[in-house]
Amino acid sequence: MNGIKMLNCGRQSRHELQPGPATASARHVAACTPGALPNRNIARCKDALELLTSLPNSCASLAFFDPQHRDVLDKLAYGNEGARQRERCKLPAMSKGYIDACCREIARVLVPSGYCLRWMDTFTLCEAHHLRVADVLKCVDLISWDDERKPGGNGYRSRRCGGYLLVLQKPPIRARATWRDHGIRDHWSEKVDRKIHPHVKPQGLIERLIAATTAPGDLVLDPAAGGFGVLTACLRLGREFVGCDVDAATVAHFNESAVIKNVDSLTENERAKLVAASHEARPSKRVR
Repeated sequence: MNGIKMLNCGRQSRHELQPGPATASARHVAACTPGALPNRNIARCKDALELLTSLPNSCASLAFFDPQHRDVLDKLAYGNEGARQRERCKLPAMSKGYIDACCREIARVLVPSGYCLRWMDTFTLCEAHHLRVADVLKCVDLISWDDERKPGGNGYRSRRCGGYLLVLQKPPIRARATWRDHGIRDHWSEKVDRKIHPHVKPQGLIERLIAATTAPGDLVLDPAAGGFGVLTACLRLGREFVGCDVDAATVAHFNESAVIKNVDSLTENERAKLVAASHEARPSKRVR
């Protein structure tokens, strides 16, 4: 099955409050303490912070982070969100302290100038939650995502039709040497199938970002993997993946899904398109 390994999940963990391009290639992984990295390319059931704290320093080139929280729902006092939000509300929620602790661990395990791509909703973006970890992960870019839903999701004012992806970078801050694809637009439109997961993210954007910021053999992290779209993208692009999700049912569903059974490497035509996309826009002469 394309070399994919799967793990059965045990008892579901609980998120608790804890105190609190990079153009690196596979050599960064090799430089880590022998045996310190867990098995790669696996859909595993595990607590996010537990996984991150087990990893060695500077072992990953890229990390995705999509924390599950109830901040906006609690603020609006929705209570029972109804059928449209029922599946989302079943997911284990993370506290603010837990999310910040995960971000700091992500910064520790990233290589210098590595990226953490953090998904955020309107509320957490406006409240600037990312600034709580700005000393270790600096915000260098923002991509808005339109999922093309009609009429859109909840909202007392505007309707929610997607989300935001914050591009956070571990110092030293570098742009041209760490980001190859200058054709990625800062407003991305892509439909998703929420039957895969309540928090499924745009697969096309995920693949473009992995291709833009990593090289074949690099390690990509996703400690709150949800539908494991990042794992699917890594397998297609020839990257190594380490990640998990705390929800046992989510992991079991992915392991049994047709998605993972039918994952294949990129065709030559698909690979050529990614390479072409990387050269759509030439970098400016100014070095950031």
